[in-house]
Amino acid sequence: MPKKSSKPVAKKPVVKKEVITTPKIPQIRENTKMSKLIELVRESEEGLTLKQISESLKWQPHTTRSALSRLNKSHSIGIVSDKTASGDRVYKLPKKEG
Repeated sequence: MPKKSSKPVAKKPVVKKEVITTPKIPQIRENTKMSKLIELVRESEEGLTLKQISESLKWQPHTTRSALSRLNKSHSIGIVSDKTASGDRVYKLPKKEG
């Protein structure tokens, strides 16, 4: 049986590499439903209701809400939702100043 050394073993210091990542903005292909959704919202000045968007894209309401949320998070489109006096939620882009 080998005898254990009484000398302490020197450990190498761990050097952590700093990783710098830049957020990637996914590109949206043309002639897709997501690109059509962006066009619908951009063209509408008063905004569109969930029902109008769902009917024009032939999506269910929960799919439409998900797509709108995804656009705001990953593509930084900036879609704003407001409630009208009738209680409907309207999705539109914020008004440009100037």
